[in-house]
Amino acid sequence: MPELHNIPLTYKEGVYSVVDFSKDINGDDAISFDYDAQYQMLTYDIPVGKDRREMTLYSAPEGDLFQTLHAFYGRNGMLQKITAVLKGRETLLYIRYENEEDAREKIRRFAVRNANAIIEQIQQCMDIVSRLFIDYYCDSDNMDYHAVIGTTAQMKAVRQKYHDEDACDHSGNYPSEYIEGDNEMLITMVRCAEGHPSENFRYAEEIMSRHIEKYALAALRKTEDFKYICAEYD
Repeated sequence: MPELHNIPLTYKEGVYSVVDFSKDINGDDAISFDYDAQYQMLTYDIPVGKDRREMTLYSAPEGDLFQTLHAFYGRNGMLQKITAVLKGRETLLYIRYENEEDAREKIRRFAVRNANAIIEQIQQCMDIVSRLFIDYYCDSDNMDYHAVIGTTAQMKAVRQKYHDEDACDHSGNYPSEYIEGDNEMLITMVRCAEGHPSENFRYAEEIMSRHIEKYALAALRKTEDFKYICAEYD
């Protein structure tokens, strides 16, 4: 298995794999990786403005990571992004933004795409729906965004179990599976941008939640007491 060398922040224009870089690249002007094969965990620091921000990628199979990691350089020689195909899915490890405006626009475009992926799954539900939940969480390092459907039959079961109408408005009481987009890319997009990651996440969350409300609800078969509930969980 090849060594995971440092990836320089500036290089020749093109796309490069892990074997294309020298092990002697100075870590001060590069992204350095630390891979734990036992736990399949990759940690690395990325440049964010004048600072460095630690990133952690979990469940990264060694073979996938070393064989598919690629660094992309633009015409000016600046590192634009780093990706790897993990478990058959392209994963973004790093993205460079030109400035704050560029970051917000790219996060906005991703948020819309991610919401559309969730909407497509929501619209596959043919049951009558009483609740659609959007649950999200952010503590700077860990982030999550997903939807949960509550059908009429499920809400009836919740009401009978808890004898409390408020229980019907808590997603955790419903057995439906989480409906997700690409949370790993969401984390990378917002943590690579300048500013506090929680604020960047909130920006993306608001775009996704509004987009889902605008485009997903009309396609559902809903009860008269249907509710769309967006809430942050602990």
